[in-house]
Amino acid sequence: MLKSIKQVLTEDDPTPWSGSQATFLAVRNQVEKRWNKKTADEFRASHDARTFKGWLARNFVVNKGETGLESFVIVEKKDRSGKVIEKIYKKIWLFHRKQVSPIK
Repeated sequence: MLKSIKQVLTEDDPTPWSGSQATFLAVRNQVEKRWNKKTADEFRASHDARTFKGWLARNFVVNKGETGLESFVIVEKKDRSGKVIEKIYKKIWLFHRKQVSPIK
């Protein structure tokens, strides 16, 4: 059974977002520039922004022609003992809930 955007947003199924306040503000600022201040003020990173695959996993598809919101994650490369030997910055693209539709 397909869920509406409202159902997905009210469920306790947030993304595994663990970003910093700086990345939150960077994405929030993009939301405000693209839509408006009200949308930015209501922005919840753990529910409103997901990757393309993140939306697909919840039976939503990014609308044709939409461009993502730029963000990044830090991937830690570890040696065999589990010690972090390198941190790699990886650019990711997030899509706001206004950019997706339920899969039918």
